[in-house]
Amino acid sequence: MDELKKAYELLGLPENASREEVEKVFDIELRKSRSRQNTNSTEASGESEFDQKLKAYKLITGHEDRQKIETMSRERFEKWGKHAGTAQKLDDFFRIYKSRVIIGVLAAIILIVGLTTYLNHREEQQRLASLPPIDLSMMFIGDFASDPRYENEEALGFAMAEPFPEWSRFETTITYLPSKTENMSSADLAYQQKAMALLSTEEPDIYILDQASFDWLSAGGILENLDTEYNDQLKTLITNDSDVKKAQTKEDTQPHVYGIRVADTALAGQLPVAKEDMIISLRIGSSENKNKAIQFIKHFFE
Repeated sequence: MDELKKAYELLGLPENASREEVEKVFDIELRKSRSRQNTNSTEASGESEFDQKLKAYKLITGHEDRQKIETMSRERFEKWGKHAGTAQKLDDFFRIYKSRVIIGVLAAIILIVGLTTYLNHREEQQRLASLPPIDLSMMFIGDFASDPRYENEEALGFAMAEPFPEWSRFETTITYLPSKTENMSSADLAYQQKAMALLSTEEPDIYILDQASFDWLSAGGILENLDTEYNDQLKTLITNDSDVKKAQTKEDTQPHVYGIRVADTALAGQLPVAKEDMIISLRIGSSENKNKAIQFIKHFFE
């Protein structure tokens, strides 16, 4: 405080001088400094009189500004009563270390989310490992809907396998596709684009289709030619020729068997899927589970 007292004395002011008085005196000193002809004259200390008064001015105004801030801070925390000191310390802490606190919180959140994701993934992998192996994978494309009793496609896969005693689990995907192909709405086009995306990325053993989706896929050349399988294993079981679905492709203009219609069979009625039609086709090149896929078709007619 001695330095503050000396600062007032240097400016020729009492210690209780107002801010306005301090500003007025310094303004006079500033004008004097500018009007001096010999601006380089210094005192023994090497510091000009104006420089000394400038330091005094800064010391006084800085002290006054700090007092105002402290007063405002006290008034701000008065509502906390006896906890005002603690609240002020916390406020100072967060003001000074705000960035560090935010970074720390974000790091903790990222760590927790990452750990939770990892543990959930690990738990899901353990759960999947405990399930029976997938016997057949199938994709419904067309006007199909799953039974609402089954909350997800995994539950639907188990339900689909129930009528087949030698198998435990099917992997199922239902992709809705409207049956109309003309005057399609924007929503219908979106469904078709989704189906096209799945067809390019997914490789199921079996496609289960309605007539419209069968016509679409068979023309695209992605269905397996079933002539041999039909003649060798299915022909004697299928009594209705209309259940044998033939089609032509751009590469082969001769009609070939690309699907078997099972919609009218008793077994089809037991499956937990709402449908207007049901044609079973194989994805071209699905040789790994081809025998199981043909056995699946045979079950509908046995």
